[in-house]
Amino acid sequence: MIEFIVILASIIGWVIAVRTGQLLYAAVPVTIALLLNLLNRLRLEEQMKRRLTVTINQLERQLKQENYTLHEQQLEKAIASLKAQIPEYLAQIESSELDSSALKIIQFKGQLAGLEESLNSIVQYLNSASLPSRVERLEEVIASTTAELHWMERQLTDTTHSRSDQPQQPVSSLQPEGVPVVSEFQPFTSAPTHTIPVESPTLAPFQESIPVEEPSDLLLPPPTWSFLNTLTGHSDWIHALAITPDGQTLVSGSFDKTIKVWQLATGELLHTLSNHTKGVLCLAISPDGKIIASGSFDEKIHLWRLDTGELIGTLKGHTSSVRSLAMSEDGQTLISGSLDETIKLWRLDTGEFLGNVSQWTRQVCAIALSSDGQTLASAGGDGIIHLQLLDTTDGEINPSPAITLTGNLSSVCSLAMTPDGEILAAGCADGNIKLWKLETLELLSILKGHTGPVMSVVFSADMPTLISASADGTVMIWHLRTGQPLGILRDDSLASVMAVAISPDGQWMASGGADSMIKIWQRD
Repeated sequence: MIEFIVILASIIGWVIAVRTGQLLYAAVPVTIALLLNLLNRLRLEEQMKRRLTVTINQLERQLKQENYTLHEQQLEKAIASLKAQIPEYLAQIESSELDSSALKIIQFKGQLAGLEESLNSIVQYLNSASLPSRVERLEEVIASTTAELHWMERQLTDTTHSRSDQPQQPVSSLQPEGVPVVSEFQPFTSAPTHTIPVESPTLAPFQESIPVEEPSDLLLPPPTWSFLNTLTGHSDWIHALAITPDGQTLVSGSFDKTIKVWQLATGELLHTLSNHTKGVLCLAISPDGKIIASGSFDEKIHLWRLDTGELIGTLKGHTSSVRSLAMSEDGQTLISGSLDETIKLWRLDTGEFLGNVSQWTRQVCAIALSSDGQTLASAGGDGIIHLQLLDTTDGEINPSPAITLTGNLSSVCSLAMTPDGEILAAGCADGNIKLWKLETLELLSILKGHTGPVMSVVFSADMPTLISASADGTVMIWHLRTGQPLGILRDDSLASVMAVAISPDGQWMASGGADSMIKIWQRD
C-alpha cells in the first residue's frame, strides 16, 4: 500500500517538475520509492532465510529420528534372532545322539568362554581406565553381561539335567590329563561328611583330595589341596577376599554391593554387611581381627565390627573408587589407594585423616605394606612400582621420597610382600608375575604361566610359595625359590578368578571371581 502511495506521489512530482521546471519535485519521491523497495527486498530475504532454516531443522530431526528408529529395529531384530536361536540350539542338544550332544554341550561352553573373554577385557580396561566415569559405566556393563552369562549357564544346566537319565561317557580328548577339575554342572562323586544349614547361601559337599598339577622336573613334592566346598550367596562378581589372623573367619566383597562374613571351616554365613552404594573392590582386616575395612566404587571406606557386623565409621576423602587397602601391624593406621591418584593415611581408631603419602600423577590400582609397617609399595596403570619408607620414630608417619622400580611395561593389577619384607610380587595385566628383591631393588625373576591379567597375589606364611589368581580362570601355586609352578587349581566354570586369600597357617585357601561363588580349599 505504501509503495502505491509513493508511486503516485512520484507521478505527481514529475508533473509538477515539468510544469515548474524544477526537478527536485521529481527526485525526492523517486529516491524514497527506491529506498522502500530496497528495504522490502531485504525483509523478504530475511523471512525466506528463517523459513528455510526452520525447514532444514525439521528435516534433520526427522532424519535423526528415522535413523535412530532404524538402528533400534535392527538391534531388536538381532537380539530377537539370538534369543530365538538359543532354544533351538538347546532343542538340538536334547534330540541329538550322545556323542553329538556332548560335542554341542562343549560348543555351548565355548560360547560361555567367549562371553568370559569379553568380561576379562572389561576387567583389564577397568584396571587401566583413565576416567572415573568410564569405570562406573564399566561396572554397569559388567553387571548386565554377568546376568546374561548366568542365564546361559542356567539354560545349559537345565539341558544337562534333562539328560541325566541317559548314560554319558566323558569326552577324554577335550580335557588334558593331570589337571584337577571341579565340575560346576555335575554332582560330586563322594558323599558329604557333614551338612551345614545356611539360610541364604548353599554349601557344596566335600570332595576327595585332588592333587594339583606338578611339573616332572621339580624335586620338591608339591602340596596337595582338597577342594572342600563352594559358598554361594553373592549375586555378582567377587572382587575381594580376606581371612582373619586366627584363620577362623573369611570375609568376601562383591560387585553386588555387599560384604559377607563366613565361618571358614563350616561355610556358615555369619553376617551380611550392606551399606555401600556401589560394588566392593577391596578389604582389609585389623591385626587383632576385630575391624573390617572395605573400599568401593562409591569412593568411601567403611569400617565394620567383625563380630557383630556393625558399621562403626565411614571415611570420606577420595574422589574416585578405592582400589586397595592396607593396615599397619600395630592396628593404628589404615592406608588406602584410589583411582583419584592419591594414597591416603587414616587413623583407624578415630577415622582421622592424617594426610596423603604422595600426590600421584597416575591412578593407584594396588598397594602393599610390609609386616613391620615401614615399607609401602604402590603401583598403577603405568606399570611403575613406587617404594616409600614410612618413618614413625616421632609418633607420626613421615613418608620418604619414592623409589621407583622400572622396566615393567604392563599395568600392575596386584601387589604382595613376603612376611619378612624381602621380596615384592607384582601381578601384571600381561599375565606375568614379577618378583623384586627390595634390599637391592633387583628383579629376581618373571613367573610366566597365566594367560590373563593376574588380579591377586598372596604369599604363604609357612612355606616358600606364592599363590596367584588370574582372569584366565586359574589359581597357580609357585615355588618362591625356584620360580617353578607347583600346581594349578581350576574348574569347569571358566570364570575369571579375581581374588585369592590364604590363612596365616597356610592350611586354608579361598578364591572367588566372576561366577559369584567362593571356592574353599584345604591343604592335606
